[in-house]
Amino acid sequence: MAELDIEGVEERAEGAVLALGDVPASRKEIRLARALQESMISAVRPALHGVDVSYRYLPASDGVRIGGDWFDALPLPGGRTALAVGDVMGHGWRSAAVMGQLRAAIHALCTLDLAPAELLRRLDRLAQQLGDGHLATCLFAVYDPVARRCRMASAGHIPPVLVHPRGRPEVLQPPTGPPVGVGGGFETAEFSVPDGSHLILCTDGLVTPPGRDVAAGMRALCERVAGRARPLEQICEDAVRPLTGVTRTDDAALLVARLRGPGGDVVVETSLAPAPGVIPQARAFTRAALTRWRMEGAAPAVELLVSELVTNAVRHATRPIRLRLVRTSGLLCEVSDGDTAMPRIREPDESAESGRGLQLVAALSLRWGACRAPGGKVVWFEHPGTPEG
Repeated sequence: MAELDIEGVEERAEGAVLALGDVPASRKEIRLARALQESMISAVRPALHGVDVSYRYLPASDGVRIGGDWFDALPLPGGRTALAVGDVMGHGWRSAAVMGQLRAAIHALCTLDLAPAELLRRLDRLAQQLGDGHLATCLFAVYDPVARRCRMASAGHIPPVLVHPRGRPEVLQPPTGPPVGVGGGFETAEFSVPDGSHLILCTDGLVTPPGRDVAAGMRALCERVAGRARPLEQICEDAVRPLTGVTRTDDAALLVARLRGPGGDVVVETSLAPAPGVIPQARAFTRAALTRWRMEGAAPAVELLVSELVTNAVRHATRPIRLRLVRTSGLLCEVSDGDTAMPRIREPDESAESGRGLQLVAALSLRWGACRAPGGKVVWFEHPGTPEG
């Protein structure tokens, strides 16, 4: 996926203005808007587990009032997906540049595997450090297709709409903090998401056209996206139809995500006692799952990786450990325990007989990581599921 780094966005914005020289301001802004907005739209084409997305971006009708609306769909570790939508306050090329900065910051923060509220807290601190004028509303959500749960936090943003499988719309109400850049607290809310649901994220330009307040606009949006199952593109068209062919004083962004958990025999899990003797049990459980999924060739490497994660959990856990395997395009393994200390790779002494477990996990897996969970943490790795790894 293409990414925009903070310095790159600033240079692109300033360079565009300098290169255009004496071109009228409106033409400068139009060209800059096109460059930044095309960068945003072309980036939202990731391969996502259990999520299909479609989107729309509608600029203001005059073509000059560049806005700072944005959206994103980002693959996260552990087969999860981040969905984000935001709106920088104000208009003009500087707002568009701030939009690029905040999007780039979210991309970077997603690599840390933070809870939604913590991600917004760090984004808020960054916006304050960047200076005055870096104010934006933002909604950040994380969908876990295996758990069929969606966690989200809001920084003063329009609430999302969840359309249930039978077509009933529901306006979700995560706790709303202040806009990013103001300073303040944020909270993470968690919602159950049935398979086949659609999550609708948008900016206020879609629901507050002239003469309509937010409440009326949300009711109208719910009416347009409710009802029978239909393609994502059709849902997008239905959602933006009232803004087509009319004068728009603000830009509008829309992101529609169809959410579906894994079907069939693709998830297995077991509970393990926090005792050294469970390692053979964990290996046997893993081998049986890989055999059932016809991934026997990957068993030696995967069993070794599972052994390392379970061994680390046994050293610190005081209550049962959960081992979960998920068949994706490859294999996802998660080990949960009740210890809140996060693992990190250490450089052992050459004479040390231990301390190399996470180095081995990093070397033999596609990627690995850890995230906090209620009552402890989850350590995970992804493996291609093939003998060569």
